[in-house]
Amino acid sequence: MAVVVNPGLDRSVLAGFTHSTQTEKPKPELTSSLKGAVLTGNSVTLYCTLKPQSAGWKFYWSKYTWSHSTETESDSYSISSVSVSDRGQYWCRAGKGNPVYYTDYSNALSLTVIESPKPTVTINPDTQVFIGETVTFRCDVQKGRDTEWTYDWFMENVTFSSFPTTQDFSIRYVTDSHRGESVNEDS
Repeated sequence: MAVVVNPGLDRSVLAGFTHSTQTEKPKPELTSSLKGAVLTGNSVTLYCTLKPQSAGWKFYWSKYTWSHSTETESDSYSISSVSVSDRGQYWCRAGKGNPVYYTDYSNALSLTVIESPKPTVTINPDTQVFIGETVTFRCDVQKGRDTEWTYDWFMENVTFSSFPTTQDFSIRYVTDSHRGESVNEDS
């Protein structure tokens, strides 16, 4: 590349001007917002990072089973409610200009998806409960016993947020307002 300098041009304008030729295409890095396996129903975001970063790139996302790539304006691709069919190998690359100049593909990122286990709730006492008595609910998760679960307790879509998120939940003094169906969701 030749730079022709106008003799009347102030040379301080060219100060700091450098030209570099990159012989290798940039290769983005593909990462996930979560480490390890993703449970169905949860969300996950994949990030396609270019170094050095610059403006104007579009990002192209590929999966082993897709026949085409998905284009985004941002460097992230989100799956809001993961299903088993989302598992597999993902790649990304970026492109800019017209005609489009593409980067190399990133290394593959393997997304492992595990079916969310279904909790079972037991009640003690398991017979009729009378006003003034104590009732204890217990949530058991059969799969993933080696996982440290946290628990959210609800009664008719109202969260008992002031209570600890443990496997057992007790109501020490049952009142008529506790009448209804309690539901547990594990996370």
